[in-house]
Amino acid sequence: MSGISLPFPIAPNAFLHNKYAPVHKIGSGSFGEVWLANDQAVGHSFAIKLLNPGVMVVEQLREAQIGHIFTHNNLVKVHQADVLTDGRVVIAMEYLPDGPITTLANPANFLALPDALRAIIDVLQGLEHLHTSNFFQNDIKPENILRGPQGQAKLGDYGIVGISADGRPVPAPATYILHAAPETVMGNGIEARTDIFQTGLTLYRLLVGLGTLRAKLTAMGRSNYEAALASGKLITDTDYPPYVPRTVVRIIKKAIHPDPAQRYQSALEMRRALEKLSFPGHWTVDANGALIGADARYTYRIERLAAPGSSGSVAAYKKNISSGRETKVSQFTNKNLTSTEMNKLAALFMAAVIEGKVA
Repeated sequence: MSGISLPFPIAPNAFLHNKYAPVHKIGSGSFGEVWLANDQAVGHSFAIKLLNPGVMVVEQLREAQIGHIFTHNNLVKVHQADVLTDGRVVIAMEYLPDGPITTLANPANFLALPDALRAIIDVLQGLEHLHTSNFFQNDIKPENILRGPQGQAKLGDYGIVGISADGRPVPAPATYILHAAPETVMGNGIEARTDIFQTGLTLYRLLVGLGTLRAKLTAMGRSNYEAALASGKLITDTDYPPYVPRTVVRIIKKAIHPDPAQRYQSALEMRRALEKLSFPGHWTVDANGALIGADARYTYRIERLAAPGSSGSVAAYKKNISSGRETKVSQFTNKNLTSTEMNKLAALFMAAVIEGKVA
């Protein structure tokens, strides 16, 4: 995107108008707007966050002060902040042109397994750094995970961070309803384990579908949604597609356990659990909406054919990436199957691709 799509929201008579030369608008939200702009004083491009008026300047500057403290490869850096003469706050953050991790989502709106796991491992490293200083991020979601210059994930947005003197829970400055841990909803505040809970829900959304929880909230209403989270019944085993490995499902279930004592007790513990995993293959969706598997040597696909009556067939294929030659995988090909048998055979094939067990 080039040029100025909308008027730059710093008025000509406002202090700092000549400091930032706008390039284009990046996004907007209830907080205000974000622009790519060049700081003419130092000759460097920043993502400029212009906060809406209506909140005390001291509170708006808090986000910048927190983001400026930390220098970590998996945390978005806030470089500086200023107050305009009209009372609004301008925050200059590092500009990450690749945008949020959500840009990697396929047409089915989920991320391939390697991309999702790497992003969450990076996020957990950033959380380790925050938690060491008793900061609780409190706003972990796919939209707040950005892609860095080396492909690393960087956790950003410090608008509702909680700060503790001793690591114990503190009141939440605000709550992201979709990811609020049960104890936060009950008024018990936020802590490291509420960040773990949010990270688990984020991983679920990355792997299953970015819009899945929003759809549940819309369908159920807030009170029923929160009650389902608190009882551990919001996400069941049937919500996970067969291309999400059971070992990953177990990690997510532990991270989002309603009882904080049953979760991972630190970001480090959850990160180590994820780092122990190794999957040679994965599945994604192509531009036509078809499931496509892949590993270092082959791509994979499944054909399901309905037959007269209640039976059908499943045919599994693998294609050599180097030669382009496709062959049928007889182990996962069969006919005269019921619908249940077809689903089971397809799921077994997907699992075999992920685990590197296709002959």
